[in-house]
Amino acid sequence: MLSDEQCMSEEQPKKSRVRKKWFIVALCLLAVGCVIIANLPFTASILDKSKETEFSTYKTIVGQTIENNFGRLTLNEVMVDDNQILLNATFEPVEDLDFDYQIFFFPQVLVNGQDYTVRNGGQTIAQTASTYTIYNSVKMSDLPQNEKLKLDIRYNDWNWEKSIDKPWGFKIEASQKQLLEDKKNFSVDKAITLNDGQEIKVENVVSTPISTTIYFQSTQNLNDSIAFKIKNKSGKTWRFDSSYSLNEEHTMWGIRFDALYLKDNKFELIPIDAGDRELGPAIQVWRK
Repeated sequence: MLSDEQCMSEEQPKKSRVRKKWFIVALCLLAVGCVIIANLPFTASILDKSKETEFSTYKTIVGQTIENNFGRLTLNEVMVDDNQILLNATFEPVEDLDFDYQIFFFPQVLVNGQDYTVRNGGQTIAQTASTYTIYNSVKMSDLPQNEKLKLDIRYNDWNWEKSIDKPWGFKIEASQKQLLEDKKNFSVDKAITLNDGQEIKVENVVSTPISTTIYFQSTQNLNDSIAFKIKNKSGKTWRFDSSYSLNEEHTMWGIRFDALYLKDNKFELIPIDAGDRELGPAIQVWRK
């Protein structure tokens, strides 16, 4: 269970914000603070010091600080994953600013001048009374495969309510060279019929040392109702950590498993609902 200082939230692009806004408010304005039954968000766990050795080859260290009327923001480091960018920053608000762990930053991230964002998750953790760690996981639709990416990171507002007159902006070059070398792509291209008669098609599975993502299409709007679990040849299973739509019609999806790097070349994908009930036949996947 998360403590009151580990509240997390997420947003979709502006065109979807109204639909999600009521959910964010309900999460973070509970009577006894923000208490969510979940593990510490992966964004925080992989960008902290205890994981520095494991993921150091995939990080771009920044250490740049910008100050404005709201305070000092230091972008510590950036890590590029498969269609995901992870950010770690430190915020030191000015003395008279009303700020706490229930306030979230949702930075806009342009990659090579383009906006590929489909969902932006955030977490604020109080380190001291005047210092906060800001984590973000920005999920993308189709991240370019260049070894080096030019990132324009703009912290424009928080909680959608308060705009920042002089936003913190960082322009950096991040490397994904090692990630591209270590990434595994499992081509699937298989369709199955679920128990309710709906057909879905799994396009591929991409696994990196940071996460594994299943990409699939459906014939109708899903609204987060279908996900997957992975089962290897020895019977071990992994349940998905997050799902997100890749288009406005909610027919193209990414299902992400945090901290799962598939070492086996053969496994099963099993469609499930939020309660882990199996929704259809398993899909056999192997990599030659």
